[in-house]
Amino acid sequence: MTENIKQMFSKMNDETREEALDCLMSEFNLESTKYVKKNWIIGGRIPEENQEKIVRIFQNLLRTQVFKIKEIKVKL
Repeated sequence: MTENIKQMFSKMNDETREEALDCLMSEFNLESTKYVKKNWIIGGRIPEENQEKIVRIFQNLLRTQVFKIKEIKVKL
């Protein structure tokens, strides 16, 4: 499941990545985005009990990202 999380994170634009890191910090009471990114996302050391929740969070953020992109294209 950690590979799926890494793939989803790599599909995020910068704004969505920031939002994802902020969500994880808030949801799991963490204090450092660097820790989350380095150890959890890049390092693949996400606690197993948190993985399912992270997948749901990332899916929702990616869905929102897609809607924002479509909205921008429609306005052009």
